[in-house]
Amino acid sequence: MEWKSAKIETVRKIVEGDLTNCDDAQLTTFQKYSVNPYLAPIVRYGNKESVIVVARKGDEVIYWEDVEEGFNVSPVAADGRILEHSCNQDDLALALNRWVEGRSTTVRLRPSDFG
Repeated sequence: MEWKSAKIETVRKIVEGDLTNCDDAQLTTFQKYSVNPYLAPIVRYGNKESVIVVARKGDEVIYWEDVEEGFNVSPVAADGRILEHSCNQDDLALALNRWVEGRSTTVRLRPSDFG
């Protein structure tokens, strides 16, 4: 099966499904920082591509990584570029834990971690 980049509507549906598994703290955090999903530029494996951002807290975003099919947290540049490409396959609840006080326990995997 050939890979195709995610569409905003598809990611909205993934978010809706993942929110049903979130606890109150995660839901409150998402409600506070969610944005209308949008495409943001990212460099993946040396290629300029785009991912879909679903939440922003200051200089960090939660985005959908459509290659690994999971959510990741990354710093974001002033011009909107995603600064760190991670390859986690986190559901939204796990990504939100990075922003829920006292829960920052996720491991951030980057392609460089694999050699």
